[in-house]
Amino acid sequence: MGIVIDHEARKREIIEKSIRLFAEQGYNGVTYQKIADSCGIARTTLYQYFHNKLSIFNHAIWEVTSELIRKYEDVLHVRTSVADRLESLLTAVLKLLFTEKALLIVIVDFLLTLGRGKRSVAREIEKHTIGLKRILQRLLLEGMRKGEFRPLHVSLTVEQLYSLLESAFLRLTVSQNADLDKSLSVIRLAISELKQEDSP
Repeated sequence: MGIVIDHEARKREIIEKSIRLFAEQGYNGVTYQKIADSCGIARTTLYQYFHNKLSIFNHAIWEVTSELIRKYEDVLHVRTSVADRLESLLTAVLKLLFTEKALLIVIVDFLLTLGRGKRSVAREIEKHTIGLKRILQRLLLEGMRKGEFRPLHVSLTVEQLYSLLESAFLRLTVSQNADLDKSLSVIRLAISELKQEDSP
């Protein structure tokens, strides 16, 4: 009787071990062979799952992005106030950032590597952030339409809220002094300042 291999579990294991390697040695410092060695498999076996290290990296980002999209959908379909949904959305994103710290470090390293190679990183970042910015815009417009939020300059307010997430991202990955509770308090304060005077 042959050995049954859980291919999805193995794929997840490859991604997790690769992320640890990328975080420790930098994206450029990790080779395909190092990934195979850390997983205890041959290069040919690794090739059955991923054709190169970039595909592993992209798959890891795709998984986190998919998780965020699921959270966005959950938040948008709840029947609560717009302010509560906005807070739930930003809280979910913050908590995921704190959970995925190792991957975030790898992303920063990867973007810096692209930047050093004179390639623009703006397009890469835009690709992964546009969905969240659109949802923030949608919630702000709904909040104004329903009278929950005061009149706002929507695009600037989106940038303000997004910059709070960027700040947490940088504190997590660069200065490594991020505090989840403080970040959540800052989010709550920012949302309270969007509300109409008579809004709860």
